[in-house]
Amino acid sequence: MSDDSEVVHELLMGEQPFAIIADAIRILTVERLKFQRLKDVIIEVINSRPKPTKEQLKLFAGQLPLDGRVRIYLRLSRPLNARLDEIKTDLSERLGGHCGVREAVVFCALVISQR
Repeated sequence: MSDDSEVVHELLMGEQPFAIIADAIRILTVERLKFQRLKDVIIEVINSRPKPTKEQLKLFAGQLPLDGRVRIYLRLSRPLNARLDEIKTDLSERLGGHCGVREAVVFCALVISQR
């Protein structure tokens, strides 16, 4: 159950964006030798906060739209959610269009999967 200190996002996406997320989780799991979750992918990008490269932005833009029928849930604390909003805003500005939570999450996964 979620309480007031958490935000739960229900995200619908296609198979390819889902595969990017799964790959990012796999990469972090192997690096840390401990099973990781989607939340850990987001935290890793928030903490390292690398500047997106032109290549990453181009690769991400090639994935759009992210629509699909794969449903995932992401539970974040309010402070982490605020940090994800910063990434979402930055991504919207760089791409020149609206990016929601789903897009920010997939972009974070793409950053990890490009290691």
